[in-house]
Amino acid sequence: MNQFIDVVSFEIEAGHGGAGCVSFRKEAHVPMGGPDGGNGGEGGDVYVVVDARINSFGKIKSRRKFRARDGEPGRARLCDGKKGDNVIIKVPVGTVIYDDDTNNILADLVSDGDSFLLARGGKGGKGNKFYATATNQAPDYAQHGIEGESLNIRLEVKLIADIGLVGMPNAGKSSLLARLTRANPKIASYPFTTLTPNLGVCYLDYERSFVIADIPGIIEGASDGAGLGLTFLRHIERTGALVFVLDITEDIIDTYQKLRNELKLYSSELIKKKSIIVLNKIDMIEDDAIIKEKIDSIKKLVEKEYKENKDTYYEIPEVFAISVFTLDGDSLDSVISTFYKANEERYTEIKKNLVEPLLLDSHRKINLDKRISTEVLTSSLFGKYLEISPIPYKTCSYDCIYCELGKEPNTKTSILNYYSVDEIIYELKEQLIVYKNIDNLIISGNGEPTLYKDLKKLVNEIKDIVPIPVTLLTNASLFYIQNMRSSLLNFDTVIATVNSYDYYSFRFINNNNENIDFDNVINGLIEFRRIYKNDFYIEIFLLKGINDSNDNLDSIIKIVNKINPDKILLRTAIKEVAYDNAIAVDDIIKIKSYLETKTKIEILIHND
Repeated sequence: MNQFIDVVSFEIEAGHGGAGCVSFRKEAHVPMGGPDGGNGGEGGDVYVVVDARINSFGKIKSRRKFRARDGEPGRARLCDGKKGDNVIIKVPVGTVIYDDDTNNILADLVSDGDSFLLARGGKGGKGNKFYATATNQAPDYAQHGIEGESLNIRLEVKLIADIGLVGMPNAGKSSLLARLTRANPKIASYPFTTLTPNLGVCYLDYERSFVIADIPGIIEGASDGAGLGLTFLRHIERTGALVFVLDITEDIIDTYQKLRNELKLYSSELIKKKSIIVLNKIDMIEDDAIIKEKIDSIKKLVEKEYKENKDTYYEIPEVFAISVFTLDGDSLDSVISTFYKANEERYTEIKKNLVEPLLLDSHRKINLDKRISTEVLTSSLFGKYLEISPIPYKTCSYDCIYCELGKEPNTKTSILNYYSVDEIIYELKEQLIVYKNIDNLIISGNGEPTLYKDLKKLVNEIKDIVPIPVTLLTNASLFYIQNMRSSLLNFDTVIATVNSYDYYSFRFINNNNENIDFDNVINGLIEFRRIYKNDFYIEIFLLKGINDSNDNLDSIIKIVNKINPDKILLRTAIKEVAYDNAIAVDDIIKIKSYLETKTKIEILIHND
């Protein structure tokens, strides 16, 4: 089990600016050369960046110092030194950054991708050219670089959850979490089974879900450091609502008051949160009258406390009496619904602050919430299939000329997670109940699927629940990235589109990010073919007057022969495309016949 580390301290230091250069131009037949010393490069910066795939500080727990590289010194011929490399410290969502010397909060990072500049690198020194003037034409001195910023910091992660489960050890919090979510916390019959917080996602339906955090057991004196409570009480601070899980076989009044007291001692704001009371283990009591008596006693207590101390209660909490192991049917639905409603105001506020994604063309109707196709699709190549779209709208670094969504000038290269794997798997299971005899699951969609951060995890999870082949249909442009190639190895079939024959056609057709080089893309496809053991197809997308001439086709097929896929799929524009000059070819069958004379690879026409 990975060690859960939620507090770390260390020193950070930005890079020192490079020194300026003292140099004089020395070339034959160049009189009065003069000073030509370049400036030093800036020192590297230190950044903290949130990565949702990380849940603790385990990877940096042993570090005592992070130091960015120094800027390089200036050189002769007015060459400035290179900027020092930055240091990027990746942290979990919910990280709070403190100045360890003053205990001041420097930043609170709550969203995936959030970043904060911790220490700025020092400026590079000026070379002697900078000091040259009409009266000082040969300065023999330069400026030293400036030191980078440094400080001692402390990082604390505070889990962000909608529901926080609190209770004494062995109250049944982990069992409740396991019943409501897909989490697998350690469960046993001895105290302090849970030594680290556990998170799980509970789903009501496609659109509604909430996150539950199981906080390790709190005991009396936790706010003073007893047991594990002080270590993990911080994780309750960000929860939207608290669920007090009480063992009904014990003194629930005393337990509830102790828990409330410990929360109040830690932070007076905690007990003001909306709360729910769950009396667990009713299966351990045979007499229904005793159960009813206990329920009535806790209700009377909270109603009394609410009347006497309204400032310490958000509202009177609902009370449930359950057995986690027999929780089902209407009782289960009632618990889940109540947990969700406890955060409805919070969800409404979040939705108000959401920025609607920029649609590429307002007249085109695009379902941004579509994760799984709502009906079975049929194809001569794939048979009956469901389409999975992990990224719901076009977000990529290139604007393919054949994209039916149109040209989007504001896109950037970004590996993102629009939907969680849990959300997609949940919806897929629901669809597979409705639709039987599916031949294929195809991951594609309007957004470039290889930009989905957890693509590898998604494929593995799908294979765990169904024996249906999983196919990836994607543009080839990101195959130059090694990590991208390795994330695709578990697909049953990979289909990559190649539509270009050289650097210039690639840039024209794809309008790609300048960092994506055509030769690197092709080399990436060749390398992927070398290590990929399943079916690999190259789709050639043809457009009239752009890449369909015999010379163009000859060049494309030479590239494809180097890649050596299992099959070639020919396709042309069958939907609305981005540019007026992107027109479907007239006779794709004739092109197929021509290409068959150029290669031994089987060629199919992909008209679906």
